Amino acid sequence: MSLNLELLSKKFSKNFMSYKKIYDGFDNDIFVLITDDNTKYIYRKSLRNKSNEDILFEQNFSDYLLQKNIPVRRVLYPGAESLLEFCDGTSCSVEQISEKMAFNAGMMLARFHDASKGFAGPPLPTRKLELELLRAINLKDKLQNKYTNGTDFISIVERLLQSEFLKTSGICIIHNDFRVQNVLFQDEDISAILDFDWSCVGNPLKDLGHALVEWSFPDGGNFNQKIFKSFFQGYIASKPNIDFNALKYWIEFGCISDTATYLCDTINDMPSGEKILSWMYGKYLFFNGQDIAKLTE
Repeated sequence: MSLNLELLSKKFSKNFMSYKKIYDGFDNDIFVLITDDNTKYIYRKSLRNKSNEDILFEQNFSDYLLQKNIPVRRVLYPGAESLLEFCDGTSCSVEQISEKMAFNAGMMLARFHDASKGFAGPPLPTRKLELELLRAINLKDKLQNKYTNGTDFISIVERLLQSEFLKTSGICIIHNDFRVQNVLFQDEDISAILDFDWSCVGNPLKDLGHALVEWSFPDGGNFNQKIFKSFFQGYIASKPNIDFNALKYWIEFGCISDTATYLCDTINDMPSGEKILSWMYGKYLFFNGQDIAKLTE
């Protein structure tokens, strides 16, 4: 995707001279725009439909978090095409994460949850926590017919949707996508939390469970228990007394929710008669057989 800098300069009342694409994903394309005086901005083009409520939520929530000393990018011009402040820092891969970085990320997620409990809008995000699982249920017949283990997958989705843990999920605003790629680091400290596209009202343990998986288990790689433990220890430094049964449920929920997103987004592109082979489904199978408490020891 190429950018028309003349049009963007008029749109945002800036004099952009150059740009660099820094992220290409399912949800957003993200660029650094550079002006004639070498000022940098982030330009983000959403690839999914966003409601006016969600656009306004992101701007108001980001301003609120900054007031609470949570490092995020300020939204300068909201919209499906938005302009954000540039933040110094580096985006890392899972393989580059140290134990100290994981610990600091766990602490930051706990701080984020404490701060987000005070946000009352307006507006609140329109996304529902179980949306991706409901997408899978709506495509139940297609998924069961397409994949040889599609029936097993749907059974897992139905079990997660029927759980009592899901009924106690409306506690605070959660990030809902606190993966390594959505955090910027300077040395081993966090300089910014990125991307609130998937934020919703939910249980903080959903954020913790999903993050534990994403930070400790690279796609196509091996589980790193030291990183898992470090992230967990950072989180409980200010939020002890974790219910491990609930945490395991939310770990499984996050893995299956991400799997559902992938399967629903690609259902017309993948061949039939094969097993579900998404990375997150493999991680679900791994964690489903684990004693989560022992992984934190």
